[in-house]
Amino acid sequence: MRIEDAVTGVREGAAWIRADHLGLIRVAGPNRAKFLHNLLSNDIANLAPGQSRLAALMNLKGQQVAWMRVLCESDALICELPVATRDTVVETFIHYKVGAPVRFEKIEAVIFGVFGGRAPQVLTDCGFTSLPAAVDTFSTSPFQGGGVRVSRGRDLPAAGFTLHADAHQASAIEQALQARLGDAMAPKTLDTLRVEEGLPWHGIDVREENLLHETGQLDVYHSASKGCYLGQEVVARLEGRGGNVNKKLLGLRCASPVHAGADILADEKVIGRVTSAGTSPSFGPVAMGYVHRAHAEPGTKVIVSGVECEVAALPFRS
Repeated sequence: MRIEDAVTGVREGAAWIRADHLGLIRVAGPNRAKFLHNLLSNDIANLAPGQSRLAALMNLKGQQVAWMRVLCESDALICELPVATRDTVVETFIHYKVGAPVRFEKIEAVIFGVFGGRAPQVLTDCGFTSLPAAVDTFSTSPFQGGGVRVSRGRDLPAAGFTLHADAHQASAIEQALQARLGDAMAPKTLDTLRVEEGLPWHGIDVREENLLHETGQLDVYHSASKGCYLGQEVVARLEGRGGNVNKKLLGLRCASPVHAGADILADEKVIGRVTSAGTSPSFGPVAMGYVHRAHAEPGTKVIVSGVECEVAALPFRS
């Protein structure tokens, strides 16, 4: 199936994946909210049970150690984050614990993603009786003798959900989704959905060397009203300079498909790198990547792997 047709099928219907790139950390103890609030870039202290919030863990240089979704349960905070960063994040938490009454546990779970306009109906048909009503909320739905955490997040394309399941529930969930939607969605389809909506993911479009201002996601992962957190001085200094950075994550409209990892050239010089790419049914071949500020004006012509492209603002699709 063409990527364009697959993308249309998701937006008009639904599709699923196993999100094996994600993992979970459970943070418990009476000072858990204060502890994470003092480390992460967003407001964690004011989360109520059933709410979630995206946040960045940065280092003192303002670089992105990990991006995560923090979900507030009545007795714990759950961090959903790229599993490749989980050990580093736990080590960072332990380093800054300094006697605080908090505990950290790496949860062994299987995470699924379900996307598309019909996703709520598909989940209901699969037996999930409790679904979150709004973005940045979650609920726990009974399933196979246990509970499955069902979350909606603003970083998920096509109005997506994530499901946190125990290992003994995973096979039944996968079978139920496959029975209704067929095989799992191809990663290229998911990439195209994200590019259309301008949704960068840590580990793909965002790496430790990046600054939050470079990603275009400052308003999503950061609270301007909160106090100290790791990397705050760098963020504040950049804000004081008008948010000017040397490179920015931007869109590319391309004459033909390009690939992630390819250099972006202008005047035969490398001025950036593609991080994600796809072929959109609405916008044709598209990509997003970091572009040097001297070439960041929408409409600027660049070259990627011999293909003429035009710099564009993100998102392509609102």
